[in-house]
Amino acid sequence: MAYLDTSPVSCDLNDTQSLTGWCNCTADYMSMPGQCMAGNIDAARERWVHAIHQPDYRAFLDFMCPPMHGAASASTVSVSGSMGFGAEPGRFPPTGTDPAICPRPIFGVYDDHDFGWNNGNRRLPNKAEFKRMFLDAVGEAPGSTRRRADAGLQAMYTLNGGSPGRDIDVVLLDERWYRDTLPCQMRQGWCQTILQSTSGSTHPMWGWCHDFLLDDRLTGRGSCCTKDQDLAAWCAMSSSAADPLWRAACDPTSREWGTVPLVLGADNATLRLLDEDLWSSDQFAVLWPRVLQASDSPMCEVLGAAQRAWLSDHLASSLAPLTLVVSGSVPVGSIGFTNPETGVCSGDDWNCWQPAQLNFLHTLANASSGCVVVITGDYHYADIKAVAPGKNTSYAPQLKTDKIKKHIYQVMSSGMTSSTAHHEGLSCESTYREDLMGLRPLGKCALTSKPNFGMVEVDWEGGLVHLTIRDSAGGGIATTQGSAGVAQHVAFSLRTCEPVAA
Repeated sequence: MAYLDTSPVSCDLNDTQSLTGWCNCTADYMSMPGQCMAGNIDAARERWVHAIHQPDYRAFLDFMCPPMHGAASASTVSVSGSMGFGAEPGRFPPTGTDPAICPRPIFGVYDDHDFGWNNGNRRLPNKAEFKRMFLDAVGEAPGSTRRRADAGLQAMYTLNGGSPGRDIDVVLLDERWYRDTLPCQMRQGWCQTILQSTSGSTHPMWGWCHDFLLDDRLTGRGSCCTKDQDLAAWCAMSSSAADPLWRAACDPTSREWGTVPLVLGADNATLRLLDEDLWSSDQFAVLWPRVLQASDSPMCEVLGAAQRAWLSDHLASSLAPLTLVVSGSVPVGSIGFTNPETGVCSGDDWNCWQPAQLNFLHTLANASSGCVVVITGDYHYADIKAVAPGKNTSYAPQLKTDKIKKHIYQVMSSGMTSSTAHHEGLSCESTYREDLMGLRPLGKCALTSKPNFGMVEVDWEGGLVHLTIRDSAGGGIATTQGSAGVAQHVAFSLRTCEPVAA
């Protein structure tokens, strides 16, 4: 919805001396030149006020929440003292999840910039305040459970309640509040090159890399999370397979994975429960850095252990024929692509946390009784992907699809404006935008770079779900880029979750 951590004007095209504070700052683990406002609450509040007063967004709110349904027009709703941005002048969004006010409900999860920090994670200072500002901006009710001060904004809503057999569950995930820093191996070599270079101290990522590898001011050994790396070494030991904790530590395709608190012993060969016996043992002081990192989960997390359990339990108990899982980060991104400098992930998509990615996809496919569609954005283009079950897919080695029971779909849409749809006219071949694994049913470069939005339509009588990417300007079905563009339309059966002719 808003870029809270960047300057409101281009730092490249303006006199940066006049924009000191917005564009010029000392780089550290959170901020760098051009993104100096990461974690700045006052700047974030200013950006939110601007975003919710943008005329096109006000028109959108008037459409979703028309005055005839008992709500004041979005352009006349006043800021309340207990909700919103303090005494800021202007108007505040209506309560989007209240059907008496908004017959077309508004749900939202934050992206990294909405959270106040590009590629941000659980270390954001004042993250409860940033979460509150996002919920205020999206119009979440004052008494919503999403406003808990000690938890993320994850939630579940059911659409079509009361229509037998036609429930649609909307699962909203929080992929910021609990997120670990990048696993060690994802940026280790790249950061070492920057830190060891004679000119490295002038690199905009020097501060981030120093924190990542050397000194995070918490554990004393850098914030690069070694949990996955340490566990992988233990899991690969021939003697480990017989350990009763092996599945919980080593098999992310299983429901047991990450369900018990674990810590690797000082000898790197013993896996121990993080329990009272360990707290009172003579090894506790030696293991303290690892205990700190493993306190929430022994694995490098995106959702966190509690949210993962909540998601799994909900999917297992739900009878909804269709579940929409809303993800601020891309679960199925550029799988198979390797950047020659930075490696196999963008720094923010789920491919950076591969064991967590595996567990997430297998949970969606195997714990749910109905079909699942993931809704996401972030990449500044749009596409539709499908993860198919079976051992004969080209991505089976990476995603272990031989253990997946049914298709999982992902609709990615971004952005809705020309300022956020960045890749129009650019080739996708040999870039992270190319699908190297056959995950796009419409072709390896079947993406849309013009301003767009996504749509999920359910044909209950026909038992079909239609997934489309739409042109922002007119709402028609978009075509994929290139001269031989095809319609961005994929359909599947609600009975089998398998694709059918669109």
